Amino acid sequence: MPVPEKIKAFVSKPYIILFVILALLFCLDDFILKPFITDHYLEEDLISFKDFSWKYLAIIAVLLAIVLIIISKAKKILPILILFAFSVFLVFFGLITLLTHILLYINIQTEKEDVINTYEVIHHHETFWLHAGEENSIHGNKAIQLIDKKRKEKNQNSMLEYKTGDTVKVTFKKGIFNVNYLD
Repeated sequence: MPVPEKIKAFVSKPYIILFVILALLFCLDDFILKPFITDHYLEEDLISFKDFSWKYLAIIAVLLAIVLIIISKAKKILPILILFAFSVFLVFFGLITLLTHILLYINIQTEKEDVINTYEVIHHHETFWLHAGEENSIHGNKAIQLIDKKRKEKNQNSMLEYKTGDTVKVTFKKGIFNVNYLD
């Protein structure tokens, strides 16, 4: 039984190559980039980055649109608009997590300064947090565990050894996108 032409088009070599590339990119994101990012960034810093990362993603979408327009050799306005809309859709809906993780990885690779924050330890029964005013306090267990892990890697005292009223300094690094991360 012959294979219909429409099915042949989707099983053609370019589509298979595109599928394999996308599968590899999503595997790269899930198995390499995501664990790396969660091992260096506090949740609060990730949330604040997502609030302004749309600027960088918009630049990526425009660059992708330009590349697609050049490759397709589109000369009329309708194909150009379609390629531009496709690029925006792809970046903001299909690849947003991958591209955000790549930008955060680049942030770590482009260290530009150290930020040292001083916190007052609040340790009451099962509750433990680092207090530095309303804006800069760290309450989450994941954040405390990550800071503790990084301190232990540097042979510093564990966070849990501190008592209420003690002060602790946490050194963050800041990269090219002005996002704090732990090293």
